[in-house]
Amino acid sequence: MGCRPRATITFHNERCQLADATSDDRASTSGRTAGGSLVALPLLERRPGSSRAVLRYACVDGKVRVMRPNEYGARDGDGAARRLDRAIGRAARKCVERAQHALLPEPSSVTNDYWEYAKFRFAQRIASSCISVFATQQMLTAVGLGASRTLPAAAAVNWVLKDGLGRLGKLSVAANFGRTFDSDVKRFRFTSSVVYDASSFIEIITPYFPQHFLALATVANIGKSVGITTANVVRAPIQRTFILEENLAEVAAKTSAQQVVADNIGLALAVGAASAMSKVATVRPAIRRALPVFAFGPLAALDLICIYKELKAVQLRTINKERAEIIAETFVKERKIPSRAQVANSERLLIPARLDKSNLPLSVTSIGEVCPTTKSLIKALSNKTGGASKRQYILAYEPGASKKRVILNGRRISAPKTDSNGKKKRRSLKFPWQSKRTGLKGRALLALGETASSKDVLCAILQVAHMRSLPYRPDLTAEEAYVWALQESDSLAKRDIDTFTNSLSEQGWNHERILLSSAERAPYSVDNVPALLDALRRSENVQS
Repeated sequence: MGCRPRATITFHNERCQLADATSDDRASTSGRTAGGSLVALPLLERRPGSSRAVLRYACVDGKVRVMRPNEYGARDGDGAARRLDRAIGRAARKCVERAQHALLPEPSSVTNDYWEYAKFRFAQRIASSCISVFATQQMLTAVGLGASRTLPAAAAVNWVLKDGLGRLGKLSVAANFGRTFDSDVKRFRFTSSVVYDASSFIEIITPYFPQHFLALATVANIGKSVGITTANVVRAPIQRTFILEENLAEVAAKTSAQQVVADNIGLALAVGAASAMSKVATVRPAIRRALPVFAFGPLAALDLICIYKELKAVQLRTINKERAEIIAETFVKERKIPSRAQVANSERLLIPARLDKSNLPLSVTSIGEVCPTTKSLIKALSNKTGGASKRQYILAYEPGASKKRVILNGRRISAPKTDSNGKKKRRSLKFPWQSKRTGLKGRALLALGETASSKDVLCAILQVAHMRSLPYRPDLTAEEAYVWALQESDSLAKRDIDTFTNSLSEQGWNHERILLSSAERAPYSVDNVPALLDALRRSENVQS
């Protein structure tokens, strides 16, 4: 046969992937088989499915077929021991491949952050399973200790009552939160683990208070129902971030398989520890009851650390208020959009969010909170009649010391600062949000209109980020400084908003819909602005 040039053949679809062998050990080789001559071809195939091995094709008597396992690297002089070793190696590789197929999705179908998430989730499920076993053991012990009637009757009545009352927790979560989960899935997921572990601890200490079994068991069951329900409802949004081929069902199925394996490992470890302590318990029964109490601390710490690492690995593409503030803050300081990994690292999983403890936290709230007086509402709505302002939101600043609002909805904005004699005074102070003193700490208040777009929300958040970074102007009075700060941040936000949104798209952020909680979804609607202004002015005149 003549020398053939090496050609790379690549074929991608949902079923297979073909590629040329490029290394020397994959070069064409020839040998003999029972059916005739065999020529190994530099053609490989990888089939997603139960076996993820890379198959190799060969030419046998003019026919192309997949090489059999015993044909790989076969030599005429190989002894029985060498063939046995290769057979064992192939069997071990096949077992590993089967396990990978059963527990893990296709590597090319998920994002890179999935693997770190899966690693910590597996460890977290083992710790959680151990805690559940110890909690159940303690609950069964408490049922027997607290029974005033026969044990079967007491166990049945108490267990049914605590389960029935515990379902109220699941109902309250489903009825009261709803769309709020979507706005902050990470924080809700971490909080659910804290609630679940706290409820498990209540169950573990129940044998020490058997007379209060029903009360303790009900509280613990309500907490566990809340934790489980919360974890279940936020699982899908988290898993959706990993998919690359619309394979959410596959990721969910593999996650469930991993959970079963981890739960069984935790069950075996907990049962083994309990069995080992049962020998000691024959001498001192109190030791058996104390084992879950002492084991709870390390297991709960491992559980929360793993869930924290697991959620930190998740790189969400959606934008909520916290992520929008982190992105806007980085954009204002560095003139670039942070990556999803950087934002994930900056997010907080415990309440409050990171920027909620800044010197100018932003609150998205109702118009009644932003404009609590008729005068502030009149100022906020006055410019809407002239068409000069097309923004569908109202932004106000509330100084922490004076509790006065500064309405940012027009050119004439004022927040006068006077002394005891009513005279204006100059201060050599920083803006309240730049001060380290808690007493001067303020907050920004944002009310969204019914037709406010995601771009409007981003513009308001970008304006607050600019406001936090403005320099102090000692040449201005306090009133002038407030006016300048609000108007300057407004102009900077308008200048940057188009560049900001375009950069978000380039970085892969989904900014078409900003996720807000139910409390933040309180848009105001005004059908007739002049009529509303007339009513407000008449009301102000009557009161004066």
